[in-house]
Amino acid sequence: MIKRFRRKFIAVAVLSLSIILFASFGGIVLATQFRTDREITSVLRLLAQNKGQLNQKAARKTLGPDSNKDSLFKYRYFALSLSNKGKLKLVDNTHISTISASDISSNSASIKKAIKNTTSEGSIMINSNPYRFILVKSKGSNQTIAIFLDTTPITASYKHLFRVAIFLGISGLIFFTLILLLLSNQAIKPIVEAYEKQRRFITNAGHELKTPLAIISANTEMEEMIGKSDEWTESTKEQVERLTMLINQLISLARMSEKDELVLERVDFSDSVKRAANSFKSLIQKDGKNYNIEIEPGLFVNGEKQSLYELVNILIDNANKYCDETGQVSVNLNKGSLGRNAVLQVKNSFKDGKSINYNKFFERFYRSDESHNSQKGGFGIGLSMAQDLVRVFGGKINASYDGKNVILTVILKLRK
Repeated sequence: MIKRFRRKFIAVAVLSLSIILFASFGGIVLATQFRTDREITSVLRLLAQNKGQLNQKAARKTLGPDSNKDSLFKYRYFALSLSNKGKLKLVDNTHISTISASDISSNSASIKKAIKNTTSEGSIMINSNPYRFILVKSKGSNQTIAIFLDTTPITASYKHLFRVAIFLGISGLIFFTLILLLLSNQAIKPIVEAYEKQRRFITNAGHELKTPLAIISANTEMEEMIGKSDEWTESTKEQVERLTMLINQLISLARMSEKDELVLERVDFSDSVKRAANSFKSLIQKDGKNYNIEIEPGLFVNGEKQSLYELVNILIDNANKYCDETGQVSVNLNKGSLGRNAVLQVKNSFKDGKSINYNKFFERFYRSDESHNSQKGGFGIGLSMAQDLVRVFGGKINASYDGKNVILTVILKLRK
């Protein structure tokens, strides 16, 4: 459980940092992108208002007070005219060195198509470079002026920032993860110590409680031997037995929570299920319930033989305990649909199963009737023990209801 908690701690911490980095760098990049796009739009409209030219006075009003004659040189643009007859002509290319009349001629088809498909502003690739353009209707003529702005110099800083943000984000995340892997044991040390103290307390207290219980049991038996047997001595014996069972389960639960306590090996799951299922046959049939067993032979999993047998015992005992009178208990073990897993399903008919919260089924001391005066045996520990065992074996366990039956499903990876 400690290893699982450490992994979850690291995962949550890394995920939290990822969200923070994504939100921070993403916000900066988006803000820069928005500013860049607004700058491109502003320059294009400024060119349209000033007949394809940029001047310092107008630029300061539109682009900000930092704009001057030298800063305007970074904007590279050219102008074309398109007549109603579809004739394309280069009007001005004095502000750009990469566009010539031959370039316009070789790209005329795509330029005409882009202009015709746009009402005011659009974008196009010319000679593998991105351009944004704006259309201006010439007064008194049948021509449309298209002003093209090379966006490469403007977006260069945004793209560079984007690459830097990705690099810093990934590098920071990797560095943080490495630091966390090194220091996570120290971070969760107080929790680990508290957990270990809890385990030791349960184990020690359990053993200490067994002694007075044994004395009470011996005294009660002595009273019965000298002829003082009555309903009170019987009640005392029942409660001693009940407490002894509870203590044993608590000790078992504390010991099963850590993988290091069990030596895992290749175990015949089919044989463990068969032995456990057969041991309940007489008890279930004696209670007047139907009992169905279907076990596919030769299914081996990674586990510990006695603990695997105990796991199946817990599930069948729970199914029998909460099965309707004259109902049915079923034990089915088969391969999964992909043939990679062994799937154990223990079912019991339960007509009142709709009102149960199956998400809480594996909580310690959880009882489906939420009553301390339950007529059913047990303490609500068994399924919690089963969940711990399945986790130790590297599998999954869940509870569900199909409208008639409560279904406990265990999935363990097959081992050849």
